[in-house]
Amino acid sequence: MSIFSTIWRISPLLLVVFSYALVDSSVLGLIDINVLRAMPYLMGGVLLCFAAMFNRSRFIAPIVITLFVYWFIRTRLQSPLSQPEIQSLFVGVNILFCCQLMFSALMPEKGLMTRLGFVFLLVLGAGDLMLWLWGSTSSWMLIWQEIKLPDYFTFTEHYWLTSLILLSHGVTLLVLGLIALWKRSAAEYALLLTWFVGFVVFVDFATSEVSSLGFTGLLLALFILFQQSNYQVTYMDALTGIPSRRSMEDYLPTLGKRYAVAMLDVDHFKKFNDTYGHDVGDQVLKMVASRIHQVTGGGKAFRYGGEEFMVIFNRSDANGCYVHLEAVRESIQHYKMTLRSDDREPDKIKGKEQRGNTKDAKETSISVTISIGISNSGAGLSTKDVIKLADQNLYKAKQGGRNCTVKPELS
Repeated sequence: MSIFSTIWRISPLLLVVFSYALVDSSVLGLIDINVLRAMPYLMGGVLLCFAAMFNRSRFIAPIVITLFVYWFIRTRLQSPLSQPEIQSLFVGVNILFCCQLMFSALMPEKGLMTRLGFVFLLVLGAGDLMLWLWGSTSSWMLIWQEIKLPDYFTFTEHYWLTSLILLSHGVTLLVLGLIALWKRSAAEYALLLTWFVGFVVFVDFATSEVSSLGFTGLLLALFILFQQSNYQVTYMDALTGIPSRRSMEDYLPTLGKRYAVAMLDVDHFKKFNDTYGHDVGDQVLKMVASRIHQVTGGGKAFRYGGEEFMVIFNRSDANGCYVHLEAVRESIQHYKMTLRSDDREPDKIKGKEQRGNTKDAKETSISVTISIGISNSGAGLSTKDVIKLADQNLYKAKQGGRNCTVKPELS
């Protein structure tokens, strides 16, 4: 992974850290205060339009939650937190913030324009309404004041961080963190990042304009996460995880005058699929794709379609990339996949004990091979022509017995 790719991946976190760093900087004095306070609403409105266009409820959730919390802070929490009613509202908005994030993370992604999406928004709205109406009542104050944590969880300088607030944020971090580690998707990272920014804002609540800067940075970060998610859907193959044909089509116009194209195809894949089933066939494609994706020599791998793959070597030729493609072909040829019987022991512990017992073992070891055809760019040849020539050489490799690499005769 390149340094630019790494920065792009962590840029949402860098952005929220940078926005929080501006809170105590002299730059803040150069910004019109009214513009700064309006930025979260403006950013949130634009993001809601983008997310609604793609019907992504998991991305709409943190935007809606953030906008309500910010609006509530600006309209109801501008008095000193030492006042009991304001402190009660502050506790309530923290708990609601945490509960809504966990609820959003546990809800399945079914889109917004569905019955489930409508119920989802209804639940969020009902929670907001309850806080608005009853957040400062005496009965609610008695409830949260009864919950106490050990003294080492209290903060003298941040007296507004009550035991219930700390407990709520601790549980939320645990839930969102586990779900993000499990699913590893941009939507889960968006919810986790929303919690992080909200927690920082609540901890440093006495600082002027911390909510305006914090939530502006968060909404910009959510926009980047949204774009990362769209890139993943648009340009990455869902099954194999490598760049898709759409990505290849966008990459071709960026090539220089000198490049090589290799077409790779899994040998006898249809017969293999019919024999072992589509599930095993998918596992084979994933294995082959991972090996092709590791090609050396500067090659860039794509899934072309079905069992076909493409590798493009910019600023190279067939002779230069031949050895690298042969290494990929041999690594796939020598890779053994183990197929276990359907009646294998379901219990993992017993299955592990039987794994070394050859009498009870009902496993089949299989391997696959690939054929490769390479072509070079040339004067008067379009990228389509070069791909066609690579496909013709792939056909020659198939006709020549498969499991081999065919390059241009004159290169």
